[in-house]
Amino acid sequence: MNSLRGITRKIDAMLLMIIAGLVLGLAISYNYYQSRKMTVAENEDLAANLLAYGLPAEAARVLEENIRRQPLSDRSMRLRKALVDIYMSELNDFDKALTELVFLKIHTPASDIASASEEKIRYCLNRLGRVYDAERSRMLASGENPVENNVASHTVVRLGNRHAVGVDDLKMRLHTMNISEAQLNKEALDGVISAMTQELLLNRAAERENLKKDPEFVARVRKFENSLAISTYLNNRLFKDKKLDEQQRQQALADEINRLAKAEAMTINRDVINSAFPGLASTPSSLTDTSSGN
Repeated sequence: MNSLRGITRKIDAMLLMIIAGLVLGLAISYNYYQSRKMTVAENEDLAANLLAYGLPAEAARVLEENIRRQPLSDRSMRLRKALVDIYMSELNDFDKALTELVFLKIHTPASDIASASEEKIRYCLNRLGRVYDAERSRMLASGENPVENNVASHTVVRLGNRHAVGVDDLKMRLHTMNISEAQLNKEALDGVISAMTQELLLNRAAERENLKKDPEFVARVRKFENSLAISTYLNNRLFKDKKLDEQQRQQALADEINRLAKAEAMTINRDVINSAFPGLASTPSSLTDTSSGN
């Protein structure tokens, strides 16, 4: 009996030693894992490389892990802003982008990190099909009351409780189209109203997409503005009140260009052009070399 108890005690002791060894091994493994865990800076470098290799979803997961470590730190706020751009531009995940934008708006309302957050919030709302919420946000930002009804007796087209197109707007459009009331019929009038409503709805949709701040759009507008300015200058300066045929117009334009070139002391350095395009150096040019040789 005593020998049986002795064996049992030895077995219990051995089991305790095994359990203690397992616990110690787990503790050592955990400490090793913690010591090898990537730092915040290392994770940010990894995320940047993942983006560079076209892996935005993986980069987002790495940034999310960094944010979870210190959700309210300044560094995490900057990471949240970067995460918003990934969600919106790369992943089209507007739910997650909206969540991060609202978080930034609440926790960093006056910082540059939250700059343009309202526009991005409206963009996300619009992309999620929440047009009413997007328009409500826009109106609040501009100081308008979204629940105020401003529909009037002269309103032709309304958007909810908002006046959109009035009788005067419609008459102005008819005037610009050179359509007199004597020429007007119901079918033509309906066509004009339809065109105005299409233009209105599409323009508002473009505004919700922030297209008017897109660099490519701005460049195209600037190009159009430049062309319009040039056309207006020529018509006012050279061709106004003058009956000129095409040859006379071309000569007047050439004379004006020469005058402006002299006034601006413009020079064209053929040596620089030939150096940049050596294959064309021997080709005759219509441009006069006006460089000083320096």
